[in-house]
Amino acid sequence: MQILFGLLQLLVPLMIIGGIVAAVVAWRRREGDLEPETEADRGIGTVKRLYFYVATFAYLIVAGVGVALLARYVLDELFGPTVLSRDESQLALGVALAAIWTPIWAWHRLRVQRFAEEEPTERRSILRKLYVYLTLAVTAALVAHASVELLRWAFGARSFSGYAVAALVVWGGLWVYHWLAESAEGQPTDETRTVRRLYLYVTSAYSLTMLAVGLSLAIYLVLREAYEGLFSVPVLLQGEEPLWGDLMRNSLSVALVGAGLWGWHWLYAARLDAESTLRQFYLYALAVLGGVITTLVATGVIAYGVLVWLIGVPEEASATAHFHFLPGALSPLLIGISLWLYHWQVVQHERAAAGQLPDARRIYAYVMAALGLGALAAALIVLVPTVIGIGITSAREVLVENDWWRNRIALVVTLALVGGPVWAYYWFSMQRSATIGGPEERASLPRRVLVYGVLGVGTLAVLGNISYLLYTFLDALLEGTLSLTLLREAKWAIGNVVAAGLIVPYYGLILREDRRALPQAAAQRPGPRKPVTVLVAEGSEDFINQLEAALKGKVHVLQRAEPDVGLPELSVDDLRSLEQRISQAAGTRVLLVADAMGVQTYSYR
Repeated sequence: MQILFGLLQLLVPLMIIGGIVAAVVAWRRREGDLEPETEADRGIGTVKRLYFYVATFAYLIVAGVGVALLARYVLDELFGPTVLSRDESQLALGVALAAIWTPIWAWHRLRVQRFAEEEPTERRSILRKLYVYLTLAVTAALVAHASVELLRWAFGARSFSGYAVAALVVWGGLWVYHWLAESAEGQPTDETRTVRRLYLYVTSAYSLTMLAVGLSLAIYLVLREAYEGLFSVPVLLQGEEPLWGDLMRNSLSVALVGAGLWGWHWLYAARLDAESTLRQFYLYALAVLGGVITTLVATGVIAYGVLVWLIGVPEEASATAHFHFLPGALSPLLIGISLWLYHWQVVQHERAAAGQLPDARRIYAYVMAALGLGALAAALIVLVPTVIGIGITSAREVLVENDWWRNRIALVVTLALVGGPVWAYYWFSMQRSATIGGPEERASLPRRVLVYGVLGVGTLAVLGNISYLLYTFLDALLEGTLSLTLLREAKWAIGNVVAAGLIVPYYGLILREDRRALPQAAAQRPGPRKPVTVLVAEGSEDFINQLEAALKGKVHVLQRAEPDVGLPELSVDDLRSLEQRISQAAGTRVLLVADAMGVQTYSYR
């Protein structure tokens, strides 16, 4: 029953993903972004396709678990530590699963492979690619886990376990088999290439995280050892574990596996995908942004520690004890700077080679502006209660030292130093882009999300905290306890109101300024582009690229069966004329028939 329950848990997410993808594709077809599915494109049919791919994936997982359990038992018997009694239930379970489910999976796998051979359009199926790349994603994650366990044994952090070797061989073999089969099959459409890109960049993201976390822990251990040796740290403050202990071994295991997985997917498999929008989102939203956030947080921790020592009230009497946090802050700082610099260099190189994709850059800039603004708002929220507590004795917390405010001021200065420059740089750079880019930039979704988000959160903060202040005031007034001690409970609400009161009006003016540009943006916004299908001979990549550049969008390509029909040679004026003919066509869709004589235009509904 546990196996059946686990199998159902595995199938539910797959069905949800398939349903979402199917809904998106249907919506895009209805909007005209995709060519409507013809009878020939339906391949084996949706219901049959759904059954075979879902069943093949599920049977693969169950059969793989069975074979791995069987191999694990054999390896533990041959090479594992000697035990009085080994649990043979795993052997029974492995034999049962492997003997029953492996042939069933093999039959289904052969069937889906035969479908692709008998129905060439089956290779265009999004569900088929979801099956392939979900299989690759799951097996890659299991290979990563097995590899970490194997390296931990190799480094001496754990005893031998047959699971690591068995899982690595089983899941690694399945990954290689599906990768080679998919590489031979290819991805014929934009939608299938998108599924591949999702796999590549999701895997690159979590493997890069493994590399960064593992390497950061290893660097921390080295820096901690160096700090304790250089400054003669007292025994009570020293790390209990030696440098080459289990923590270092585990960290290096995770880092090495993450490096191998990331190197394969990012440096090799995705190396020729520079023009992909998903790649830009990975670079900006994950890699660059992750490096920047890590750098800023580590910098803030270091700055706060230094300020507490200079102007605050440190808990430790000696500098050696107080700055014992430095190794733990410097290690993520080094990793964050490395991630930031490397991926920013990649961004600059690909921007020069293929042109910048503005959406990813725009999202990145507004996210950074939002983070900087959040730090500034937090500085104001902390500053106001601190000032009130300094000026009014009864507003202070009970049982505090006379110098309680020093650490608060250090925190305020830290938040302002970290958040202020970040917000100012990114926000005002996007303001310049809005001035240059005009209404299109002002109407962009990331900008509207930031502006409306600030106004919404700020308005809620003002109304909620004013309500609390009014309630507190009226309650004290009616109870006859109204005094300055009321500020002890109300000062944080006052801080929220002051922070929102300074930020919301500014962004209200920004929203008003942006709205003035909206009528002009609406007048300049082009109408929806008609779906265009091109019937053209083989070897037409240059022609298709010119056509898509002129139409500013993708076209659906059909290969002509007639030999030697040739390709058109179109000048810039010819492309403009063709674009005008497409826009003036009476139908909602356009078919272009291209040959050496030129391009014929046919419109239809």
